[in-house]
Amino acid sequence: MRELHKVVVHFRDGTLLQGHTRYFFHEQDRVEVTDLEDGLHEIDLARVKAVFFVRNFQGDPDYGERKEFTSDSPTFGDGVRIVFADGEMLLGRALGYRPEEKGFYLQPADPKSNNRMIFVPASALTEIQVGELRW
Repeated sequence: MRELHKVVVHFRDGTLLQGHTRYFFHEQDRVEVTDLEDGLHEIDLARVKAVFFVRNFQGDPDYGERKEFTSDSPTFGDGVRIVFADGEMLLGRALGYRPEEKGFYLQPADPKSNNRMIFVPASALTEIQVGELRW
């Protein structure tokens, strides 16, 4: 049996869904999430801004996530800076980024982030920079 992953799905319309997923493959068009309140949802990734694989659902509202690479940032994968259609910018390491794919996984530059990993649908982005980035 596969491990349950805590996820927060951010939709393009600004809504959120917290729950768990067991199976998620970036090649799929949908993701199944068991909501914390009302059961199973099969979500079309065309509606999704990003799927955040989180450490916990509460996070720390007082923590300001760093938007820079430091000596304790992840080192595996390509450095990327992405910008979503809503203007949010994220910085991290892309695992398996290929422009022709439907999406990719991003590990945030800040190792203390509540987000362990983020699945980013390529269609949700307005900008992506790949390479060794300095800010």
